[in-house]
Amino acid sequence: MMESKKEIWVFAECSRGAALPVVSELIAKAQEISGGIEGSSVAAVILGGDSAAVSQLSGLEIAKIYCMQHEALKDYRCDVYAAALQKMVEEYRPEYFFFGATAMGAELAPTTAALLKTGLAAHCIDLRWNGERLNCMVPAFGGKVVSEIYIPNARPIMASVRPGILGGTPAGRSDSAAPELVTADASFLGEFDSAEEFLEFIPSQKKDDAVEDAKIVVSAGRGVSTDKSWENVKNLAAKLGGSVAWSRSFIDTGRVDDESSMIGTSGKALSADLLINVGVSGATQYTCGTEKCKTIISINRDPRAKIFEHSDYGVVGDAEKILDAVLRKMA
Repeated sequence: MMESKKEIWVFAECSRGAALPVVSELIAKAQEISGGIEGSSVAAVILGGDSAAVSQLSGLEIAKIYCMQHEALKDYRCDVYAAALQKMVEEYRPEYFFFGATAMGAELAPTTAALLKTGLAAHCIDLRWNGERLNCMVPAFGGKVVSEIYIPNARPIMASVRPGILGGTPAGRSDSAAPELVTADASFLGEFDSAEEFLEFIPSQKKDDAVEDAKIVVSAGRGVSTDKSWENVKNLAAKLGGSVAWSRSFIDTGRVDDESSMIGTSGKALSADLLINVGVSGATQYTCGTEKCKTIISINRDPRAKIFEHSDYGVVGDAEKILDAVLRKMA
């Protein structure tokens, strides 16, 4: 087993010269964990040496920024990035290594873990230091339970967390001293034979009504079981000037076939002022994406539905009839 130092690393995924918001969430969590581990420190890891991102992260209360710069790191290729991270981990030996479970992180984290022969807790909803060890909280059995994953021997302990799940704002620097900038040797990449060829980067087009940015969201669950009730959900969202979202179980009904507005650990995390759940059962994998909403109203025919435990207001009854009445009042 590789002997490690008490450093908590955060992979700083960047886009257009800036670290993604999930990086700030992970650094905030790393700072919290570090506060319980004597002699530990937090560090960010940047591949490609983006100077703007380095400047951005230098304002945070972190001890070091590890960088590796090379032409091969200009554009993302998983095997190249994983080899670079493997080299850095083996040289500097962190105890923990956290990733955002983005499209890149969901591929890069397990690839890196495999190269390092260590464990990875993927798609966590929280990371908790219990005074003795780090427990990685991951929904299991369709969100019915939350399992605590612990990696006892291999190092570093690696985890990925879905963007928007943790929240939190990292502490800024309390003094004028900048983090130590550590530049890792990248000369080996000149001879690295990548199995991948970068062709083109096409940025995704974010929808104007993206649910993660919406102030009002009406969300459908499996209980929205008729065409009429589905139309009611969409009509209510339109009248409120909000966005429509859904749970994974609603996708299984066949009324939508994409995950663009799916809520939960494998979907989007909301920070809406108002969330109206319609026919949502309340599985953990869903409610993890709603914790930052200010006011939650839920409609479900089952008075024992778990969603009511995560709601400010609850309405027990037939969703179609209830929304019919609400829409008539709003007409």
